[in-house]
Amino acid sequence: MSLYTTKAIFLDIDGTLLLHGKGPFTEDIEQLEEARKQGHCIFLNTGRSLANIPPRMLMASYIDGIVAGGGAHVIINGKTIYHKWIPEDVLALICDYYLRSGKWCILEGETNLYGINHQTDLTILDFVIEILPVKNITDFSTLYKGARVTKLTMHGRITDEERVALQDYFQLNPFPNYAEGILRGETKASGMEIALNVLGIARENSIAIGDSLNDVDMVRFAGMGIAMGNACDELKHIACAITLECGRGGVSHALKQWVLA
Repeated sequence: MSLYTTKAIFLDIDGTLLLHGKGPFTEDIEQLEEARKQGHCIFLNTGRSLANIPPRMLMASYIDGIVAGGGAHVIINGKTIYHKWIPEDVLALICDYYLRSGKWCILEGETNLYGINHQTDLTILDFVIEILPVKNITDFSTLYKGARVTKLTMHGRITDEERVALQDYFQLNPFPNYAEGILRGETKASGMEIALNVLGIARENSIAIGDSLNDVDMVRFAGMGIAMGNACDELKHIACAITLECGRGGVSHALKQWVLA
């Protein structure tokens, strides 16, 4: 058991642990392993669904749990303790919209990714995984019945028509060349809160590290919110502290400075 107060550490993946498909980096892994050795709990906290998390992250020995799908899926020590997914009727509406629009959309699930009009070269994915094709609005009531889809990833900028079609069901987060749809009512912060309650760790003993706009709520919620050196200005502005950049010891430095010191 650690001589220090047990902390729960929540880490974004993209831009925090991984950079352009590379990572996690050796120096970050070493300090994550040391933190866990001291009794602290390490979580991934990501907008990615479980099926879209690289296997090297899922199987990492230093990970105690996962908050996936932007808070819609919480796993501790391999056991799901909370899970929300898109209802079948809403999946049909999504399929109808994207099949008519011709724009590609990836529906991210628990065990699979499903693609509407998807291209074979998807630069937002950094490992090889089969994307099951969706060609009919009834596919999720026939071919993929029972699929638990927690998140959407859409190509390009969100159009006004797209926003109207999705906004009742999703929080829409834009990125430079794609956008994501997180189930309304679910956030990285709400997933953190669920995990902390199960672990019996006080909010003030939580740490969150991230880099982008979709990390704002978890960085605000944490007892100590840390922005990566490569983080967007909005996140840096509300963070308690700023660490080094991803790929240059950002997570390692944060753990040494504010957890292990």
